[in-house]
Amino acid sequence: MKSNLLLISFFISLVTYSQNEKIELSLTKDSDTLFWKKFQTEKIKDFNLPNLDQNLEFVFRKWNPGHVLEITKNENYVSAKIIYFVFEVWNDNNKADTFVKKYDLPNKIATSLYKFIKTSGYDKIPSDRFIKGWQQGFDGITHIYEIKDGNKYSFKNYWTPKVQKGLKEAEQIIEFNTRIREIGELSKYGEKFTAEIPFPSYMYSGQAYTIMKILTKKELRQYKRNRRNK
Repeated sequence: MKSNLLLISFFISLVTYSQNEKIELSLTKDSDTLFWKKFQTEKIKDFNLPNLDQNLEFVFRKWNPGHVLEITKNENYVSAKIIYFVFEVWNDNNKADTFVKKYDLPNKIATSLYKFIKTSGYDKIPSDRFIKGWQQGFDGITHIYEIKDGNKYSFKNYWTPKVQKGLKEAEQIIEFNTRIREIGELSKYGEKFTAEIPFPSYMYSGQAYTIMKILTKKELRQYKRNRRNK
């Protein structure tokens, strides 16, 4: 309980300094950092991912088990990038190595994503524990969203929206995800990353199953030799 209170206090008043000016970030009341924030922190550490830049005017980050999409705005400049990451699974080690790849999105697409997020009304949907009837489980996918807009900061999560029958908020999240994927043309980046993964077996962070590539015996022997020589 004490650690939870400390965590809440930490996010209610995040303080940074930029050019000697004090910037105070306030966590929105419909956010929820009690459980999923620690998993996000572990991902950042495991894959050496960037922390949220509190000095920017606007930051949106969408977290999934194997990637994070980030859109930022500072003054008149908008940018977007998507970072994919996996663990190598080797013998009995599920974290034998890591592979991380960043893709910068074109400025035109970044601007379209920013405009959509700002006008989507997503920020009015509370984190799932504040939505009556939202079910929880163990085997689904939890979507995590962070938004820093001015001095306001939100951290919200939604467990498997597609199984939440009859909830308008779940339908809104599904539509929100679909539009982001379409506007950002994200499928092509996911396919490109998958083709570039160098490991014969790997696992996305937060998932319980291993993905294995089909290799010939010759390819597998070569990989083992290369791995020994690292």
